[in-house]
Amino acid sequence: MAKLNHVGFFVSDLDKSVKFYKDIFGFEEVDHFMSGEAKITTLDMGEVLLELICPPDAIITPPTGNWSHLAIYEPQFDKIVARVDEKNLEKRMMTMDIGGRLCFFNDPDGHTIEISEKGL
Repeated sequence: MAKLNHVGFFVSDLDKSVKFYKDIFGFEEVDHFMSGEAKITTLDMGEVLLELICPPDAIITPPTGNWSHLAIYEPQFDKIVARVDEKNLEKRMMTMDIGGRLCFFNDPDGHTIEISEKGL
């Protein structure tokens, strides 16, 4: 069966984005390399990598709406929400009809991050 390897996001400031994901989730840096003129850092999210790609001109147009997002099951949900609050990030909380809470917030480039209290 095919398995997800990584999720990639274009970012405008690689250092700022790496710090964001390390500070909020504690993701560890796996690799840092160049692909052409783009700088890339990969972070370990467990079984999957997060690939942050900074193009040479760092021109980013984030998608509009909530279609593009990274969803993360987080067993320490309240701890992560507290970190989001400490960073004064705007968040949206909701409770699912089937139970469990969700928290939505944006990374430095406007990508929507969803954390869920319950796994699928």
